[in-house]
Amino acid sequence: MKRYFSFTAVLLIVFAVGWRISVQGTTVNAVVVQQAIAEQIIAREHASIEAWRRKDKSFFADLLTEDSTYFNAYSPYLATDAKRNFLPKFEQYAEQFKYLDFQMHNPRVQIYGDAAVLTYQASVTANFNGQPLNYTSKMTSVYVRQGNTWRVAHGHESLNPSPRL
Repeated sequence: MKRYFSFTAVLLIVFAVGWRISVQGTTVNAVVVQQAIAEQIIAREHASIEAWRRKDKSFFADLLTEDSTYFNAYSPYLATDAKRNFLPKFEQYAEQFKYLDFQMHNPRVQIYGDAAVLTYQASVTANFNGQPLNYTSKMTSVYVRQGNTWRVAHGHESLNPSPRL
């Protein structure tokens, strides 16, 4: 009986240790996967600025979902159906608004299955219709995974108030 008890106790300990290692390994794996997704989304956001600079319309055709929406800091309206309303005028917009410098600060990605929310602050130096433009803003991009690609379903930019003198 004593021998049976010892064998059972050892078996339970081995099982518990193995289960704990397995659970911890799963947690570590999930963190690594989430970090990789976050890095991919942040890289995609950076790539969108470079694509804008290059006037790469095909990048935006792939970046945006069919029904993507956007709140522009300079417009009170919700821009809808970007593939139908934005892409046909993309070259015109890219010619009007030229990024000279774009800095992303404190990016944070929150992942919820096949959806992710990227938030960050931005510092922008640009040229708008020939006029210099410098501002800081708060950005939110909602990404969804479609197949193996993360696409923007919604974007929102809010300008920070100018300092008062």
